[in-house]
Amino acid sequence: MPLLLIVSGMPASGKSTLGARLAHALNLPFVTKDEYKALLLARLPDLTRDVSGPLSFDVMWHVAGVTLAAGMDTVLESHFYHGVSEAHILTLAEAHGATIAQVFCHAPVDVLQARHDARVTSGRRPGIDHPMDYATLPEHFCWTPLNLGDAPCLTVDTTGDDVLPGMLAWLVDHRTPGTA
Repeated sequence: MPLLLIVSGMPASGKSTLGARLAHALNLPFVTKDEYKALLLARLPDLTRDVSGPLSFDVMWHVAGVTLAAGMDTVLESHFYHGVSEAHILTLAEAHGATIAQVFCHAPVDVLQARHDARVTSGRRPGIDHPMDYATLPEHFCWTPLNLGDAPCLTVDTTGDDVLPGMLAWLVDHRTPGTA
């Protein structure tokens, strides 16, 4: 039974950084929507946000399905949406006999806003990082962990010390017996 490890949280909450470090530490595939969106926009720069966003999610779900079908534990990271993403994740896990665990990354809203503003200003990820006001973001954004049934969830504050060692220890303690 492969593990589908969901790394969730708001944009700029540290998901990509922690997810990549976690995948590297565990030697697992790191499947992240923003990588696919960047590839799509590099080849098709005229894609609109209403096309590039859903298309990059579709690619992400597909790639995660490929790795899970091969029996590989997989780290899946994105700014998921409440009320939409849970069904995709649960269907993906069921289709591949995977167990689910979630790491939810968070930080105070002023920190999230400052991190995001710095990303936008840097211009490193055109087409991905757009200006936004965190104070006005809707509830369906990932302000809280996703509702993934009885899947274990670890909440981490990304403003303090290195949380990776604690994440690794938690993951060992919360793996379902019999998983790879």
